[in-house]
Amino acid sequence: MNICDKISKMIKGESEKERLYNILITDKYKESPYETMDLGEGMAIVNESMWGWWKPRYLLNHNTKSAYEFMDGSQKLVIVTEDDVDWESLKNLSKDAQEQAKRLSFHYPSFIRAFKNGVAEVSWQLNPDGRYYMDEDSFGMTNDEEIEIYGLIDQKAKVIVKFRNTQNFNELDEMRKMAEDIVKNKR
Repeated sequence: MNICDKISKMIKGESEKERLYNILITDKYKESPYETMDLGEGMAIVNESMWGWWKPRYLLNHNTKSAYEFMDGSQKLVIVTEDDVDWESLKNLSKDAQEQAKRLSFHYPSFIRAFKNGVAEVSWQLNPDGRYYMDEDSFGMTNDEEIEIYGLIDQKAKVIVKFRNTQNFNELDEMRKMAEDIVKNKR
């Protein structure tokens, strides 16, 4: 986009996030291969069907009429960067799982959960359970164990608490409390 187009867009008062929002609320994104799911607190996710899985492509903030691309069509995270990962917590994971995180690959089943107190938990699967590879006749199953890391985002799709390998649900609860406190103090 050249400078004249940018100025024209700014004069019209519509930002890129607002323009994306206005596109994503059209009928095209309410039918296959898309679905829109309510996440509470005026937030929603536009999922896209890819290889038989619903993938979180866009985050909608109905409160601000803004949208954010969360994952691109190649199943790579757009919002999350390497700086949003607690690498120390991943050091005991397999090299393959660590590489999956470094590539910011959101290929395996991963989800943005409901918003509560301004934040949402994001589960990012770095390695699936061996059943993921199984066909309809139960062939192809491996002995792989599921590896999932968690982070929390705010309503502007910003990572508030870095993605990390958690040891238990108490740690995840602590991460949520930390994220809620950060968002509360920003208001």
